[in-house]
Amino acid sequence: MLRLEFWLPLPLLGLAFWLVSGLITEHNLTKSDRSVESFNITIDQTESANKILSIRVIVDRKHNISSVKVKQATQVYQKQEFELATTKLERVEAAISQKLSLPPTKVRQLLRYQIKK
Repeated sequence: MLRLEFWLPLPLLGLAFWLVSGLITEHNLTKSDRSVESFNITIDQTESANKILSIRVIVDRKHNISSVKVKQATQVYQKQEFELATTKLERVEAAISQKLSLPPTKVRQLLRYQIKK
């Protein structure tokens, strides 16, 4: 049978183990790590422009405006909406190209028109 000499030092050993492990943990968490270098994140406009999913243009000839809706898949799904004061398709394409900083060929690939009467 286990005697009192065995049970008496167990709480002291547990307390010592708890204190030593706490000190080691504190030392490891506060120590600065020189192997990790800091880095800067820059947003690349051309990369976000490449993630445009679709461009929808609603041409309203009665009011002589074109409503543009752009769907973009960046880190967060985005929508842009704006109006252009023209209904001529060449001008619409040029204005969208300029606003989104995209080449006209890329704009033509993504464009979908809807004509209101």
